Amino acid sequence: MNKVAFRPLLVCAFLLLVCSGSARAEDWLYTIRSGDNLWNIAERHLVSVKYVPQLQRLNHVHDPYHIPPGKVIRIPFEWSVRRPGEVEIIDFYGTVTLKRANSSGHFPIEEKLCVAIGDEISTGPDSQVTLEFSDHSRLQMESESDIRLEQTEILGRDAVVVTEIEQKSGRTVNTVPHQSGPASRFRIKTPSAVSSVRGTRFRIGADKQSGTTYSEVLEGVVDVSTPQRIMSVTGGYGTVTRIGQISDHPVELLPEPDFSGTPDLYERVPLVIPLKSLAGAGSYRVQVALDPEFRKVVTDLVAANPPLRARELADGDYWLRVRGKRGSGLEGRDGIKQIKVHAHPEPPFIMAPQPGAKIGGSQPVFEWTTRPDIRRYLIEVDRTADFQKPGKYAIESADGNFTLPEQLVPGEYWWRIAAESGTIGTGPYSDPISFRVPVPGPKLGSAEVGSEEIRFSWSAGEAGEKYQFQMARDSGFNKIISDVLISEPGVVIPNPGGGSYYLRIKLIEADGEEGVFGPVQSFRVPYRYPFFLPFLGWM
Repeated sequence: MNKVAFRPLLVCAFLLLVCSGSARAEDWLYTIRSGDNLWNIAERHLVSVKYVPQLQRLNHVHDPYHIPPGKVIRIPFEWSVRRPGEVEIIDFYGTVTLKRANSSGHFPIEEKLCVAIGDEISTGPDSQVTLEFSDHSRLQMESESDIRLEQTEILGRDAVVVTEIEQKSGRTVNTVPHQSGPASRFRIKTPSAVSSVRGTRFRIGADKQSGTTYSEVLEGVVDVSTPQRIMSVTGGYGTVTRIGQISDHPVELLPEPDFSGTPDLYERVPLVIPLKSLAGAGSYRVQVALDPEFRKVVTDLVAANPPLRARELADGDYWLRVRGKRGSGLEGRDGIKQIKVHAHPEPPFIMAPQPGAKIGGSQPVFEWTTRPDIRRYLIEVDRTADFQKPGKYAIESADGNFTLPEQLVPGEYWWRIAAESGTIGTGPYSDPISFRVPVPGPKLGSAEVGSEEIRFSWSAGEAGEKYQFQMARDSGFNKIISDVLISEPGVVIPNPGGGSYYLRIKLIEADGEEGVFGPVQSFRVPYRYPFFLPFLGWM
């Protein structure tokens, strides 16, 4: 045979090899059991026993009546008995719509609704839906995702399930149980890759605009196929696939976040969630759900950096799920934590005393804004910001102000306030607000009035303290005639002449901390002559 004649035979052989390989890619694997032979296998699983000779040749079986148990044979899909599989919506949350294959519009879905081949499902923001297939495989669509059911079939009598989904955009979390059998096939198609699995748990992200696919394998093995190559990605790894490009080599997924600095209780909304930064994470996926299975997700967003922020939530118990996201777009392992929100009714707006305020008297007045739905307010005053010191003051008031009946000794204090509603109970306390009761200025001890000057004195304080002395013609100190800063417990001022005067003294501690003026005191300076003598000359 010459070379020219032999070349077409090589081409034909190559085509046969390729075609047989592609056919076997659509085979399902059957494990021989005790008592099996090709004839009873054909009776149970094939459309006709006429395929027995072909099945024997395909699997290189020497004796079709005697096959050792445990041997795995291939059965082409097209020879198999087929019937439609079942796909059911088992739960959903938020805005989820269904477009039937024979319809042009999208319709709201409901639980226990069956999905048929060609149907499309879409989720809105903060929405989720879970589909369950005949082999108990599940596909959970996350927010703002779109899929189309391409195929669902049961092969033979052993419930071998073949499922194929087109994921147009968004993210899905998929669970294929090992008990679904080695022959079952679960496959997800995106614009840039096909992911095939048997018994595993994985996530698929599809970016519709860029045509990028993110495959993240949590357990088992996923075969990610592109026109250029097939890559097996094992649990704990992921890969990025783009249209027209060879998929990236698998990279290790980021570990789950560290929740050691993340509290269980949140008393403010929207939530601000502290989290230790995760090395390698460029951003974070943040999800909050009503259930530990995350079937009812109320918050689904991407945050750039900790602290993470979630949406405003009602009071109740929630589950928080966070995973780090690499710059490539691959999302890492999940960290899950149960949290509680107790933020309502919210504390009122504080009017006085404001943070750091100095109280002019020993009985401070507390003021806040009121709301008609609040029946009373709870106020606490303590010497420590954690309100754990014995002897703290606990007060109730239905009004927007309250005067502490007890006198407070000088020092630093904290106060906080909570609101109580008749419908939802008592809300959280406000953040602690500090205020100070300073040492009041001393009282005047004595005054010596001379013809030219007046000498005032009072009790001395601690070493290094100073005093601000003011004297005025009115009790409001609008007409001040003397304002001096001195280091001694006394002062000498020129005699201003006869009349009534007012004075007050402020203590300034050695560290510069200013107190408040002490009580206003009044005194009279006698006139040198009777005040009516100047008028006698007019008589």
